Amino acid sequence: MRTDGLAWLVSCVALGALWVLAASWRAEGGAARIAFRGLLGGLAALGLASVGYGVVQLSGIDLRWEWIARGAWPALGLAAVVGVVEEGAKLAGIVLAAPPARHGRRSVLRVATSVAAVFAIAEAALVLRGSSWPVALSRAAFGPVAHGVLAAPFAVALADATGISRPRLALRLAVAVALAALLHGLGDWSVARPGWGRVGFAAALMAPTLWLYARARAPRLSTVRSAAGSARHIP
Repeated sequence: MRTDGLAWLVSCVALGALWVLAASWRAEGGAARIAFRGLLGGLAALGLASVGYGVVQLSGIDLRWEWIARGAWPALGLAAVVGVVEEGAKLAGIVLAAPPARHGRRSVLRVATSVAAVFAIAEAALVLRGSSWPVALSRAAFGPVAHGVLAAPFAVALADATGISRPRLALRLAVAVALAALLHGLGDWSVARPGWGRVGFAAALMAPTLWLYARARAPRLSTVRSAAGSARHIP
């Protein structure tokens, strides 16, 4: 049985609603407002990605998954173009949907998570039509994890934008989206490779995950070291 018609569309809408509700649950700026922003941002990102792919086609680059899957190292360049288009579109969607700074950094991260989830599931709804239900549902359900992890560097840069000059923020976002696009391309290229491809895909997602973990641990380690240093000076 293949994914097609109303049943597949309803399934994707339900998955998207669950992800958005989970991301906006008990949000500081109001759950409904954050969810609405995430929904609009995700749909905007999907539209911008479609425009981006159209521009790429007009430039003479014919992007096809078959070429990435069959090609060798040169196909990595095509996969990187996919990464630039999709990560750039997600960044634009998050920027458009991000709440004012007064709502706090957590609200920005919640919106970013919702944008990535809507983008991933909407993309799956379009791309995976006609696939088998187990494969399509699993990819649609867990696609937001991959897209959210890849978007983490520039989502965090936006969340920490308070008090940073515009040129410095622009530089941070440029570096973050470039790294995300590179990892996205590497992941797509790896998953198309037989054998070790899954390891390469997992490594591409582990890089930002480990960065987030190290970033979250850094303040705690500083606090522990400060406390230990103070204890040494106690007579």
